[in-house]
Amino acid sequence: MGTCASCGTEFAPLPSRARYCSNACRQRAYRQRSAGTSTVVAELPGYDDAFVGRERELAELLSLLRKHRMLTLVGSAGVGKTRLAVELAERARRTEARTVELGKLSRPDQVVQAFAEAVGVYQHAGVALRTTLLQELAHRRILLLVDNCEHLVEECCDVVDALLSRCPGVQVLATSREALRAVGEAVYPVHGMDEDAVRLFAERAGEHGDQQAIAAICARLDGVPLAVELAAKVSRSVSLDELADHLDQRLDLLSDVDERTRHRSLRAAIAWSHDLLTRHEKELFRRLALLPGGFGLDIAQVVHGGPVIGLLSALQAKSLVVRESDGRFRMLESVRLYAEERLKEQNEYEVTAERIIAWLCGLGEPGVASSILAPEQLTAQHQEYDNVVYAFAHLVIPEDERRLMLATVLLRVCFDRGYFAEAGAVLMQVLDQTPADARYRILALEYASLLASHEERHDDAVKYAAEAVETAQAGGQHEIMCRLHRTLAGAYDGADDLPNTVSALRQSIEHGVRNGNDVSVAVSRHNLGWCLLNTGDIGEAALLVEESLPILRAHARPDIVAVVVHTWGCIALEQGDLTAAGARFAEGVRMSAHVPRAVLESVEGRAVVAVLSGRHELGVRLLVACEQLRATWVVPAQPWWRRKMDAALDVAREALSRAAFTRAVSAGRAMDVRHAVETALDKETVLSDRQRMVVELVAQGMTNAQVAAKLGISHRTVESHVHNVKAALNLSSRAQLMAWAQSN
Repeated sequence: MGTCASCGTEFAPLPSRARYCSNACRQRAYRQRSAGTSTVVAELPGYDDAFVGRERELAELLSLLRKHRMLTLVGSAGVGKTRLAVELAERARRTEARTVELGKLSRPDQVVQAFAEAVGVYQHAGVALRTTLLQELAHRRILLLVDNCEHLVEECCDVVDALLSRCPGVQVLATSREALRAVGEAVYPVHGMDEDAVRLFAERAGEHGDQQAIAAICARLDGVPLAVELAAKVSRSVSLDELADHLDQRLDLLSDVDERTRHRSLRAAIAWSHDLLTRHEKELFRRLALLPGGFGLDIAQVVHGGPVIGLLSALQAKSLVVRESDGRFRMLESVRLYAEERLKEQNEYEVTAERIIAWLCGLGEPGVASSILAPEQLTAQHQEYDNVVYAFAHLVIPEDERRLMLATVLLRVCFDRGYFAEAGAVLMQVLDQTPADARYRILALEYASLLASHEERHDDAVKYAAEAVETAQAGGQHEIMCRLHRTLAGAYDGADDLPNTVSALRQSIEHGVRNGNDVSVAVSRHNLGWCLLNTGDIGEAALLVEESLPILRAHARPDIVAVVVHTWGCIALEQGDLTAAGARFAEGVRMSAHVPRAVLESVEGRAVVAVLSGRHELGVRLLVACEQLRATWVVPAQPWWRRKMDAALDVAREALSRAAFTRAVSAGRAMDVRHAVETALDKETVLSDRQRMVVELVAQGMTNAQVAAKLGISHRTVESHVHNVKAALNLSSRAQLMAWAQSN
């Protein structure tokens, strides 16, 4: 096996392309070398401020990272382990880097899911998530930055040991207050900063000031970055002398490994900053304590009960809240715990919790009263997911019916993320515990049906959806009937009951038209169009899809529109228009590229068009890649589409030699979703298999006549291939073509 120099995947190399797994990777590498660009893909936390100092530590750590597959940064709270690890990962310049954030986890059984979510591995029915994780990473080259391991050391060590023993391309960089004691672990202690602490203070304060006074303050703070940064921000409002006068009384940063000691030591630093706040700043500070998932201006204003922009800016300036790259704010966990103590002291815990619960339930309220959620409403649910989890577990009492809404929102988000088993079990438990007349029961029944469909319990899916329809009908909730009938149709479709599926969709359209739910009607028309396409009624299917597409383009999420565009492409396929089909599938790939599970159908569409256009190896590579990803993510293809793909594979198998087909299958199995998307959209992959063979022989120095004799084709045909390839690659001479082929 070889390792592709472009994407890092393993493949069975041929002598003529030993460095790359595919033509797309060869051409991509050529373009990147020509442009001088990097192939590094870094999915690491971003920071608004500059990284300061630590050059000696970074040099030592880079050396260790080259020698060890497991490296742990160990130090006390606030010493800057995470920031140093992120900087190290960025400088390491690995092909792929992902962050596994453990700080928000509270249970050992969440560790494997955190690893899986970080690397894009999804739950597979009947297979342990840990097993799927190890299988997925067995052929990937990736650096995992595992952050905040100290409260889950044993569980984290267990997962890391398994990864290192079974996944040779995985390297782990961890941060923790104690070593993981993993096999082969190199431990690097992180201490406070020396001279760099003065630079850090000056940079965060925004001015250099009295260097000697700053050095004295930093020395008394032991150079701990968290304390230095807090002091620097406070120095904007008090003098350095006054700041120095507070140090003996307010800061006592210890480096014990006991968690309570860590909180006690940080409390001193936080209390000192808290004491300098105004009365109104203190009120907002403590009322934000029950939002561990971060917050925007909207919910901050709700919990505070008034305007917050000025107050929030003050808290940010004093480092008691931080602003994330997405524009949301959050409190460091230790700061949040301190604020929660102040909230309870002021007897404001219950009223603040109630405001948060009411606001979070309001996020799901459109699902109760309207037929379809707008994209911005879904985005809000995703953003507040961690806050909903916290509210469900800690804020709402067991007897409160609003637990049903919170559980439904959790499952809605988990469907998009690919993890739904635990959230689904929670919803079903709460559904059984709430009365039949609960306000949110209809919505919960709808999601119970969707859950049953995902878990292939089709009879249950029909039962829950039918109950939701009947309950809504009895209660006169006509606005949501369009959506509920569509959910019922999906349940019937899972049970292979086509007549009832079509009937439910037609009822959905009737209700939607009657109530003016244009977007929801467009979704149902598309779904009906897909069903009719499957039965061979191409004419009505085309009318339905073309009628729904403009509305969905204007109002639906891109990944939803991509599904409709895929159907539109399938209609073009059935009509024999490969050019239109290819363009539509390409549009679908671009629309849904950011949602890996949603992009597969459009990539497969490009593959089918490639096969039918004579680019058989390309089509096989993409079809095999998508088939493997579907198996990993538990995303089965719909039967009609499965038959189309199988037919395309049969065509390619007949057209290719056994060796060529096997080579294409191996290349497809080595692709990840990013590689598949790039290959599906790479315009330079239009070179046919025969053109690639001609180019390889030209690179060996053969004349056109020799190439013609070697391949058994005419001299004129070879000339035509050479001319077309030079035009496609924007090359002007045969020498340039030979140079390109030899370097790729």
